[in-house]
Amino acid sequence: MKRIVGKAVPFLEETCGVIALTVMFVAIVVQVIFRYFFRPLIWPFELSIFMYICLIYLGAAYATRQDSHVAFDVLFNLLPIRAQRMIAACLRLVGAAFLVSLVPAGIQLMIQTHVIKSASLRIPWSFLVLVYLISMLLMAGHLVAWALRDVRALRGGGG
Repeated sequence: MKRIVGKAVPFLEETCGVIALTVMFVAIVVQVIFRYFFRPLIWPFELSIFMYICLIYLGAAYATRQDSHVAFDVLFNLLPIRAQRMIAACLRLVGAAFLVSLVPAGIQLMIQTHVIKSASLRIPWSFLVLVYLISMLLMAGHLVAWALRDVRALRGGGG
């Protein structure tokens, strides 16, 4: 199970993120070509928006896994290492709990928006909500993993 998750998470965050970026880029190029040389198309714009949203959510999960989200840590860095790890572990667990608390509402939204289709591609809006849900769960998992690392470092005398 750990091996499957170990391969699925990077696939979702990295490979699917690169695919979303590539599709978005190609859609924008197609849109520009058709706008200037032929008749403008609607679907490339819509596709690029969908892929951009996917890229944002998957990128947020990837940034959480890398622990590279923007942080205002000027005062935080003045604290002793042990206090930093305790506070970081607590905040990460609160963040994970918050993200998990969003899941039931997200599932309900996904059910409700499945009947709504995009204008030109006819993609159900629930697709975007699914990407959102996957991203929330990935970020919650990464936050718990980072919190566990902090706790292990505290127990191991890291500080």
